[in-house]
Amino acid sequence: MDWLPTFERVQPWHWWVLGALLLILEVMAPGIFFVWLAMAAFMLGLLVFVLPLPVALQLLLFAALSVAAVVVGRRYVGRLALGGDEGDSVNQGAHRLVGRTVTVTSAIRNGVGRVRVGDSDWRATGPDLPEGTSVLIVSADGTTLHVREISGSWV
Repeated sequence: MDWLPTFERVQPWHWWVLGALLLILEVMAPGIFFVWLAMAAFMLGLLVFVLPLPVALQLLLFAALSVAAVVVGRRYVGRLALGGDEGDSVNQGAHRLVGRTVTVTSAIRNGVGRVRVGDSDWRATGPDLPEGTSVLIVSADGTTLHVREISGSWV
């Protein structure tokens, strides 16, 4: 069995190849886990490049770096998942507009009209109101905004 490689010393490129394989596995597997192990492998490869370490210590360091990377990574990704205001409104569609004050651009007649939100017009339902009235978006149903007049609005 002379053809089998000996693992007296694991080279830095071994860890870098392992890191690359773990990244490929991350792409193919659901969730975010293998990326942290890949980061640990890349870090250990850099450490082994600088300091010649025995294989047993390299394996121990890989285990410790993996655990640390997973803990820090989960904490970081968990914070991103909670997000701020923007994170809460992703995939919320028109519901993110509730509470905004907008202007009627096409008079609301028979309960249907149009309002200006940013640089676009949206279908709106609510009480009959003339063009130019300031209204409050109270709810949304698909791409239809439900509005009510702001009492004492100045136009």
